[in-house]
Amino acid sequence: MSDPKREKLAKRIRALAAMTVENGCTEDEAIVAARKLAEMLAEHNMTLDEAMMREQPFAQHTQEDVLGDRLWKPADAISFLTGARYWSSPNGVFPVTITFFGFDHEVEVAKYMLAICTRAMQDGKRRVERRHCLLVESRRRAHVTAYLDGMADTLRRRICAMKPAAPTGKGLVVLHGALIDQALKNRGTEIEHRHARASRDFDPSYMAGAAAGERVSLNRGVTTHREARGLLA
Repeated sequence: MSDPKREKLAKRIRALAAMTVENGCTEDEAIVAARKLAEMLAEHNMTLDEAMMREQPFAQHTQEDVLGDRLWKPADAISFLTGARYWSSPNGVFPVTITFFGFDHEVEVAKYMLAICTRAMQDGKRRVERRHCLLVESRRRAHVTAYLDGMADTLRRRICAMKPAAPTGKGLVVLHGALIDQALKNRGTEIEHRHARASRDFDPSYMAGAAAGERVSLNRGVTTHREARGLLA
């Protein structure tokens, strides 16, 4: 939704909103600016939130999936929570990478939360490998796979549950997605859906991984960046 006229209007609205006594204007100047701001918002059917959103910069973060195509479920949930778009390498392409794209503050939070999930799953993988170190490699790998599946499924569910039930302003949510999609289009990026492998949930190690996923502290991934404007919009 790249509309040059609306972008120009949003810039004028932001300038008027910045004309306050705190920013050095006189009281009379601030009053005049506030009146003009209200008139422009009403005349053009624009909210101050939309004007501010149109100013925010975009960012992209790409990292390798060090667990071998196991991080996509947490990444998918983090995308749902933050609003940042997400994709991973096409099937059969190695090394597997995870990419987030969106407004700068959303990508920052997404990157931080994925780091929390990565560290937790790496620690869990090492524990399972030590626990089953006497097994043949194929059996040990099967236990590790099931354990990581359990962790990934639980983390995905928990992260999705953190999304507020009633986002503020349905119109802003639509605009948010349209702005990101347009930015991706301008960059020539097209997100493709991958064929996902089913979880190995019949293995006893799956339940151990699911239990470990419940113990991961996820809230710090959001509360540390609470100042991020519009994170959960």
